Amino acid sequence: MKLSSDLFELICSMSKNEKRYFIMSSRLQGGSKIYVQLFKALEKQTTYDEKNFKNNNKNEQFIKNYAFNKKNLYDLLIKNLSSYSFSGTVDGQMHALIAECRILFNKALYKKYFRAISKAKQFAYKHEKYGYLLQILDMEKIIVPKEIIHKLKSDEIMREVKAATKKFTEVFEYSRIAGMLLNNYRYYGLTRESEHTAALDKLSTKGIMSTPDKAQSTRALEAYYRVKEISSGIKADSEGSYEALLNRYRVVLNNPFPFKNYLLHYPTDIMFSLAECCINLNRTDEAAKYLNEIENMLIREKYNLEDFDIYREYLRFRIYLKKGEIQKASKLIPALENILVIYKDKLQIDTELSILYHVLICRIEENNFLKALEACNRLMAHPLLSKRADYETYSRILNLVIHYELKNFELLKYLLVRTYRYLCKHEKLFKTEQLIIDFILKLQKVKTDDDLNFNFSKLSKKLAKLKNDKYEKNAFEYFDLLKWVDTKLQKV
Repeated sequence: MKLSSDLFELICSMSKNEKRYFIMSSRLQGGSKIYVQLFKALEKQTTYDEKNFKNNNKNEQFIKNYAFNKKNLYDLLIKNLSSYSFSGTVDGQMHALIAECRILFNKALYKKYFRAISKAKQFAYKHEKYGYLLQILDMEKIIVPKEIIHKLKSDEIMREVKAATKKFTEVFEYSRIAGMLLNNYRYYGLTRESEHTAALDKLSTKGIMSTPDKAQSTRALEAYYRVKEISSGIKADSEGSYEALLNRYRVVLNNPFPFKNYLLHYPTDIMFSLAECCINLNRTDEAAKYLNEIENMLIREKYNLEDFDIYREYLRFRIYLKKGEIQKASKLIPALENILVIYKDKLQIDTELSILYHVLICRIEENNFLKALEACNRLMAHPLLSKRADYETYSRILNLVIHYELKNFELLKYLLVRTYRYLCKHEKLFKTEQLIIDFILKLQKVKTDDDLNFNFSKLSKKLAKLKNDKYEKNAFEYFDLLKWVDTKLQKV
């Protein structure tokens, strides 16, 4: 194994039950238990520095051939974790059924073999495991001396193969469309022009997206509504996203079998999205209700969802922010910053950037502009900020607001030019952004409070008009510039 912390990080990620399972399993094995000694030594570490670790354990047996012992332990842990997580899952049962078929065939128990094939097929259909179904159908078509498969049977198998392949492909087609929409969103952000909307509509309303009746399986139907959810979200149509999410949830609840034991825990994943959607719709009480439902569901199902710790704190923070309870939101920022450290390599990039962006918003809302500047610099320095062009754009706009509030007027001249060039180059200079840049540029020439008040009042009227524009209103989803301006008017 290469010189790295891979093994240490794997051990740190293990739950108490997983560690206990590994130790118990190791007791059943014969031979040397050097790997157990290495496991226990690494488990005690809070951080990992290989040179120091080897020096501190130089008298231990596992230090001899350390690279081999590391790799051996890593492989054993992966094998053990696979065994621990696989048993009792749908995939585990599917593998067991296929293994049963193979055993019966190899022992020439052909009647039992075909009964086992039938049982495996029923299970695959029930859980919509079309990949496994194709494997089972391939086994079923085998002609053996004790079982004559005539032409009608062969034709029936061929029809099943075609149907299974079509359903299998269909789910991936919906996923492909969803992926295209998400990439679109990361590059463009919310829709700001008619051409963008037309391109979205073409993706989300044509072909298999023309009607939910096109979906030929439960998983495909859920994927259909997932596309609708994303498409509505990009248009800042939170009501449309909410309706699509409710439809996704109904699909999963009405037939839960195809969604069992996937990488995603579908019910909680959808409820997290519902909670966030409710925040956007200013239905904060409903958002809190979904958070409680998620927690109760996880307790009821004894399901360990590490993501819950992340999203619970983040959504609680967003709820306070939406309700205008800025002090309560501000008190949660240390917990969010701790999450960014603890889950550094586990957070999805969209989630990480969203947390950083909303912390920035909170600092501005509480008028703590020095902290806001720190938050803005941290966001703008993020190596993957360019993956979310919308956050990159608005971090630059908010940077102007912050430096204006801090009265850094000399630096502001330079920042205005840089921001303007960036917006032009990336085709992000829409009416709202142009208005703010022009306004801040003019403010540097304002001499009296009356002139300042007049300029802010004029800007307020223009922003109020833009906030009712079909496309410009989406800029206010990132930061309510009108609210900021009206706050300045109150102070002038």
